[in-house]
Amino acid sequence: MNNRQKLHRSVTNRVLAGVLGGIAEYFGWNSTLVRILYVVLAFTPGINIIAIIGYVVMIFVIPGDPSEPGSFVDQLKATLSNGTSPNKSRKVIHNVEEKDVHDDQKRG
Repeated sequence: MNNRQKLHRSVTNRVLAGVLGGIAEYFGWNSTLVRILYVVLAFTPGINIIAIIGYVVMIFVIPGDPSEPGSFVDQLKATLSNGTSPNKSRKVIHNVEEKDVHDDQKRG
C-alpha cells in the first residue's frame, strides 16, 4: 500500500556509516555532491562542530537498511566488545608444516 521510500543508511553507497549515501538515495541526489556539501559544512567555522555532532547523531538515529542483517551500530558494538569484527572468524588450517623463512639463508 505505502510505496513511499523511507530514509535509512545506505549499504551500497557507504564511506563511513552510510548516512550521507542514505540521504542522497532518499532525495535522489548525487551522493558525491552530498558528501562535498557535508565536507564544506564540516570545515566552515562556527558550523563545523554542529556538522560533526550531527553526523554522529544521525548514525544512531537513522535506521540501517532493513535488508542488511547487521546494522552499523551492531557491528560497532560487537567490534568494541570482542575486539574483532563479528563477520570474521578464525580459520583453522590442518596438516600444515611450519617452516622457518630464514632456513634457506642459514643453509647457504
